[in-house]
Amino acid sequence: MATRPKATPRLAGEAATLELELPLTQGLSPSRPLQAWFNGPEGMVLLPESQGAAGFLAGSLRTLSMEEVFANVLSGIRSGLLAVQHATGRRTVSFRDGQVVFATSTERWERLGSALLRLGLLTQVQLTQALSRVTPSRRIGQVLTSEGLVSEANLYSAMTYVVREVVLSLFELEEASFMFVEGPAPMADVVKLPERTRDLVLTGIKRSEVVARLRRRFPDGMRVTLGPEGPLPGEERLFARLADGLSLGSLRAAYEGGPHAFYTWLEEAVRGGNVTVQPAEPPPAQTPAVEGMAWELLSAEERYNLLLSLVHRSLRDAGRDTDLLRGFLDAPPQGLEDAYAGVTLGADGRVDVARLRANLSTGGEAVGRALTLEALDAFVSYALFSARNVLPPEVAERLSNTYRTLQGGLA
Repeated sequence: MATRPKATPRLAGEAATLELELPLTQGLSPSRPLQAWFNGPEGMVLLPESQGAAGFLAGSLRTLSMEEVFANVLSGIRSGLLAVQHATGRRTVSFRDGQVVFATSTERWERLGSALLRLGLLTQVQLTQALSRVTPSRRIGQVLTSEGLVSEANLYSAMTYVVREVVLSLFELEEASFMFVEGPAPMADVVKLPERTRDLVLTGIKRSEVVARLRRRFPDGMRVTLGPEGPLPGEERLFARLADGLSLGSLRAAYEGGPHAFYTWLEEAVRGGNVTVQPAEPPPAQTPAVEGMAWELLSAEERYNLLLSLVHRSLRDAGRDTDLLRGFLDAPPQGLEDAYAGVTLGADGRVDVARLRANLSTGGEAVGRALTLEALDAFVSYALFSARNVLPPEVAERLSNTYRTLQGGLA
């Protein structure tokens, strides 16, 4: 992951300054002071002074999902701007009374010109000529309509398409930071989307599920080569990269489009015989120590079990009674009695996940898995809490740090 730019405080006597690395200074001006919302030593939020009294919501997709961010705006019927910063660019969404009315993106494939090409409303030659006539006071839309290259109706249709795609693409992001600042609803550059924002969010959630499924099917380490049916028409330039084969991750980086567009394109190309994918070569067989295992290769259930085995081994090595863990199974917390009915603990401290999953499978596969992970998390929390009371502080702290390290993969 790319290193984030830093803001460094400088103290000199009674005075203090905040030095910002260049990427953080875009749009700042000495004539536009910022107001600081100070949250103690943990950090602060800086907003333009004119918006200082406005409400805001800021965070990262590690703590709040995009669905939750939109839910906050929708439920509060809020107006304002949502800005999302991610590894490859920036997207913004404008809201009026909880409804999306506009959106922008720095990604080339989410700009108006690319949308007009994709929708067949413009040729590449026409777009290139129009872009050469764009000036600070004359935008691309004005050039296209004034010269009769695109009708007002088609321009509006393309802009609506862009706004919708920018919003949906937010739900494909795995890592990003965001800020929503309440403020007056925009009066210019407003479009009416074909669906309400609530329905758009549901579409975005479904799209993210498709992307997650295809990411699992096509991991970046797979090798991609040209298929027996040859290149798809019009995409010879992209397919030329496959002549000697390359990793799927490299192909994804060269593709002009977001994750959903890439993976659905890849799935269709594989199905049509235009692309051939081969699994990545497996790593050499080895039996690593528990602490040295590659966490990303384990399922969430296996990671929980590994944590339990670490606690069990730590108790044993410290000469403590490992039956401490069985106490949880003998008297599960309220609400988990049925989940842990008949569930046993192995000699290494691992729980019988198969029996636990069977106890919780009545609500369907997805619900059963979620309840299983929730029950395992309760057991691990109990194990870490109990171990802290009997183990040396440094050992208990090491176990807690291990748990925190793995929390990102236990959802």
